[in-house]
Amino acid sequence: MNAYNQGHITTLSAGARKKYLDLLARHLLPAFAGKRLCDIDTETVQAFLNTKKEDGLAWWTRNDLKSLLSSIFAKAGDWSYWDGRNPTLRTSIGRKQWKRERLILTDDQFRGLLVVLPNWVQLMVLTAVSTGMRISEVIGLKWRNVDLERGIVFVTERFYRGDTNEPKSPKARRRLPLGLLVENYRNHKPADALGDRYVFEKGGSPLDDRAMLKDFIRPAAKRLGIYFPGFGWHSFRRQHITRIQEEGATTFDAQTQAGHSRPDMTSDYTMVSYERRNQAVLRFQEQLLGKSQTSAINCGIVRELCGMREMIKCGKLLKEMVGPWGLEPQTSTVSK
Repeated sequence: MNAYNQGHITTLSAGARKKYLDLLARHLLPAFAGKRLCDIDTETVQAFLNTKKEDGLAWWTRNDLKSLLSSIFAKAGDWSYWDGRNPTLRTSIGRKQWKRERLILTDDQFRGLLVVLPNWVQLMVLTAVSTGMRISEVIGLKWRNVDLERGIVFVTERFYRGDTNEPKSPKARRRLPLGLLVENYRNHKPADALGDRYVFEKGGSPLDDRAMLKDFIRPAAKRLGIYFPGFGWHSFRRQHITRIQEEGATTFDAQTQAGHSRPDMTSDYTMVSYERRNQAVLRFQEQLLGKSQTSAINCGIVRELCGMREMIKCGKLLKEMVGPWGLEPQTSTVSK
C-alpha cells in the first residue's frame, strides 16, 4: 500500500486524495490488512462488497470501493507486483439505488430563495444554476477567464478547499455562456480587478463553499420551507442540467455544459418531471391521431367517467334502501 499511496494517490487532486485515503482507512485496510495480493480473489472481493451492502453502505460508496480495489490491482500490474487477473472484474455491487430522493427546486422556489440571499451569494448561486458549473469551478473562477464582451466563462481551473488544480477531467475544460448574467458580472467586477484575481473572494482568498451553505443558503431554504435532505450546491447543478433539457437541449448538450466524461453521468443528474412527460405524450398523440381524434378520445373518457359516477351514486342509493341481509327493504318505498 505504501507504493500505491506514494506512486498514485499523491498524483490525484485534493478531493480525490481525501476520498481515497478515507476509503482506505475506514474500509479497505481493516478488511484486507496483512493479506497478500494473491490472497485476494474474486470471491473474497464479492464477499467484502456484500458485507458492505448488508452494513447499509450506499451504492455509490460501494462503487468507489470496487473502483479503488480495481485501481490497486491495476497499478500493481503496471509496476510488476502482480501478473494475475484483476479480481474485481467480475464482481457486482447490485442495482444502482439512490440513498435519498433526488429533488430540485421549482422555478418559483428558486426565485424566492434568491431574493433573500446577499447580493454576492446571489451571483454565485445564479452562476451555478445558469452554467451548471461545479462549485469548485465557480469558486476557482478568475477574472482572466471571464469574457464580458462575448458573455463567456472559460473553465480552466478549480479551487477545492485550499487546493488549486486543473478541472476534474479533459471534458471539464470548457467554455460556457453567461447569458443574462453579463450585466451582473459587470456590476460585480471591481474597477482594479486584475486577471489573476478570484471573482468570488474575501481578502484576496477564495470563499469556502461549506461556510456559504451553512451560514446563508441552507438557513434561508429552511426559513422558506423549501429545504430537503441533500440540498446544496449540487442541487443547483442538477437544476441546470434538468432545466436546459426541458427547454430543448439534448443530452449531449447537457453533458457538454456539465463537463461530464460520459452521458450516463449526465442522466444521473437529470430529473425528468411528470408534467414534461405528460406534455410530450399529448404532443405525440396529436401528431399521431390528429387533434380532432385526440379530442374525441378525451371526450369519450369524460363520458365514461361521468357514467361511472352515476353508477356509484345508484350503488350508494341501493345500499341505503336494501336491508342488512341484502334482501329485505328498510322502508316500504321499494316494496311499493
